[in-house]
Amino acid sequence: MSSEPSSRRRPERPSGSVRAPDETRARILDAAARVYARLGYQGCTTRLIATEAGVNEVTLFRLFGSKDSLLDTAIQQSAPASTPSALPASPRDPAAELTAWCAVEIDRLRASRVLLRRCFAEEPEHPDHVRHAALPMERVAAELRAYLRRAGLVDGVSPRGREDAAIAMLISALLADALGRDTMQGVFPDPVEDAPARYVETFLAALGG
Repeated sequence: MSSEPSSRRRPERPSGSVRAPDETRARILDAAARVYARLGYQGCTTRLIATEAGVNEVTLFRLFGSKDSLLDTAIQQSAPASTPSALPASPRDPAAELTAWCAVEIDRLRASRVLLRRCFAEEPEHPDHVRHAALPMERVAAELRAYLRRAGLVDGVSPRGREDAAIAMLISALLADALGRDTMQGVFPDPVEDAPARYVETFLAALGG
């Protein structure tokens, strides 16, 4: 998982060094995510990405074909929780286990907030970017839903309305906290380290647990 994009350019490789294709691809994807998060679609030119990655612009097109294909791949790879952290296979203490899990997931979201903000801001012109960025959250929801069944907090038979609403509220709270805490004062639970526990308390109450 890529960390929050920064404006710092990657150092050039010494002349004469050999760069493996996989490493070149990874450098380009990382550079594309950083430049896009910083400058948006219009400002994120392939020339800037190539310079940031320390490669020739021709290499970029050879590996990805187009700017759109490159950005789609970069956003998918850099989005948070592409593989969500696993909840225990044999639940013992749902409140504690979910709190620890939420703390990890909110940190992942917070690390990618610059990229996520950019994707949401440009959604009207580039809806696919939001889709690529948000897709991992569906995997987070699936991991959470499976855990609830293992823990006996939902039975898988009763109507899923309450279960779906509770999961949506929890994931929305994590996303909003990660993206908005630094700009919306007095909205989120304080201190920040206690927020996951507060969200889990509300989540379990919504489930009737």
